[in-house]
Amino acid sequence: MRKIEPILDNRMFKKTYNFFHIIHNLFIKEKIFFKRETYSQDKSDLEIKKFFDNKNDGFFVDVGCFHPTRMNNTYLLYKKGWRGINIDLSQFSIDLFNYLRPEDINITTAVSDKIGDTKVYFQKNFSVISTLKKKLAEKRFQGKINEKIITTNTLKNIINNTKFKNTSIDFLSIDAEGMDEVILKSLDFQIYRPKLICVEDSMYNRKYNETNLYKILKPHGYRHLWSSMVNHLFYIN
Repeated sequence: MRKIEPILDNRMFKKTYNFFHIIHNLFIKEKIFFKRETYSQDKSDLEIKKFFDNKNDGFFVDVGCFHPTRMNNTYLLYKKGWRGINIDLSQFSIDLFNYLRPEDINITTAVSDKIGDTKVYFQKNFSVISTLKKKLAEKRFQGKINEKIITTNTLKNIINNTKFKNTSIDFLSIDAEGMDEVILKSLDFQIYRPKLICVEDSMYNRKYNETNLYKILKPHGYRHLWSSMVNHLFYIN
């Protein structure tokens, strides 16, 4: 019994710490009770909302979702009644989503073009920047770079294992720190054909037609809708 008690105490401490960490991030740091006009990094969610006009029951997929309200492209849609799938490398990010957006499907995994184990590079367990690209981590991170082994999955396989299997995507948001092109190339556009796609350009401040993102999407019939210094929006009729 004496051997079990320290283990139980440790588990209880982790659960308590995680709970208060969630409360701090959502209610104190982010002040989610205060109504905002926009929750995106660059007001792209306002353009997304405008594109879908009065649609109140759409399906979204958010790859690299990070936080349920902060720098988030889908929270305005969620508040309107949309539901979807949120995917992130960080378990704590997904814990936040499970707490605040329980009607979504929230998944901890890395998205790639194949299923298997790979390294993820990060500085903190809960960080806006985690990447599968070592060179990108060396370029962006200052100080020590941590790494761990995680399992990757394809976007098609992830969706196929949910209730949204074979459901056309209304809105797809991708912020995958250098993996955006790989994810787009692996998407089955015949089944999951997003009406609107928001993709972060990891190079920043480039014209949309200078990116490989546009070269990937153009053959599928996508057109440019809007750009900021960070994100590009592409749509299909």
